[in-house]
Amino acid sequence: MRARLLVSSAILAGAIATPALASGSARVVGNCTKSQIAPPSIVVACADDNLSLTHLRWSSFGGTTARGSGDYYANDCTPNCAAGRFHTYPVKVALSHATRCKDRFDDYQLASVTFTGKRPAGQKSARAKLALSCPLP
Repeated sequence: MRARLLVSSAILAGAIATPALASGSARVVGNCTKSQIAPPSIVVACADDNLSLTHLRWSSFGGTTARGSGDYYANDCTPNCAAGRFHTYPVKVALSHATRCKDRFDDYQLASVTFTGKRPAGQKSARAKLALSCPLP
């Protein structure tokens, strides 16, 4: 019974989210090649995938600002990016500054992250701003 309830809830959530995305009425976030509503991860560095926000859990999404928490997953690029290692740092995330993209969706363009624990070497502040982009055509 519980499994049936979970499946029904997932289907209902998809039924609610899909029309909003299809109509272009929701704020979304570009994830390299497509816009998404409340994605579990956001690739920030689309060219080389050396920086992502992962394991995202959203407390709000779709308004002027989206808020959530997750992990900042980054390559240390030491001694170079091809040979570097990936590290995970817990963060709080706020997405803002939505703008209309070529796919006709309003995509958030700024991710403000606050490191809630250890942060990357060289990251002096507990806060960072990451530029997001519209999906690539």
